[in-house]
Amino acid sequence: MNFKTNNINILLLALLLSVFACEPFEEEKSDLGAPPNPSFSLSEGENANQFILTNTTDGAFLTNWDLGNGVQKTGEQIVANYPLMGEYEITMTTFNRGGSASTSQTVNVAQDAPFDCVGNELYEFLSNCTSKTWKLLPGPGALWVGPADGSGSTWWSNSEDDVAARSCAWDDTWTFTGDEQMIYETNGDIWGEDYMGFNFECVDEALLSETFAPWGSGTHFYSLTEGAPNQLQVVGLGAFIGLPKAANGAEVSTPQSSITYDILKMENDGTKDILEVEVNYTVGIWRFTLVSE
Repeated sequence: MNFKTNNINILLLALLLSVFACEPFEEEKSDLGAPPNPSFSLSEGENANQFILTNTTDGAFLTNWDLGNGVQKTGEQIVANYPLMGEYEITMTTFNRGGSASTSQTVNVAQDAPFDCVGNELYEFLSNCTSKTWKLLPGPGALWVGPADGSGSTWWSNSEDDVAARSCAWDDTWTFTGDEQMIYETNGDIWGEDYMGFNFECVDEALLSETFAPWGSGTHFYSLTEGAPNQLQVVGLGAFIGLPKAANGAEVSTPQSSITYDILKMENDGTKDILEVEVNYTVGIWRFTLVSE
């Protein structure tokens, strides 16, 4: 055995280990760059109640907007409508490879937008062009849920007994006005489910935690769109019809900024007006039937 050679090899190995011990190995990392320096332009649209918002940030690939009135949108350029006079803070959050950043601007809307309800069949039916109040149909099937494939089969719908057991839901009112406001009244109590922290029971509205308080009584906005089908959009944090958890694309556990419903029925049965709307939450469809007071 060559002890001299072995000693040299051991010495070289020790030198190599000492070098790596003094200069730790650093994994090569890609340079993602700095977060964006956000900016956007704001210009008047077709009227004094409409604004065009354009992201002017360099290198952004995603842009979210909070319009300051409960409405949120996504896009590099969007249209913001403010039907009511007031001051609104618009916040834009934009993203690049380095992260995200936000910036805000304030707009002042000098007057309510002119709106001609008379002659518009949808608005006249929903609001009488002054105000019109709706409640859940006091009978079976006012709350209905089934598959989203259009088969029409029923997973669950309320019974006659449920109307009494959930009286706190059936005394709720939705009042639609001719100037596109929706006033929701719980009349003091709400139907509390597990996602709110309750045990499927009627509870005092005052027991709603801060998170769920927007699902209590409040004034929101709405708009109607003609199409196939016609649609009703309610706007404002916590605005809903029927059940608060039924939202576009999912059953939710926190208040939403807006929900859009397809209108299935707007008719009079000889004694009262009937409104039937539904929302697709991907897995299934929730359907709600209301009657006018």
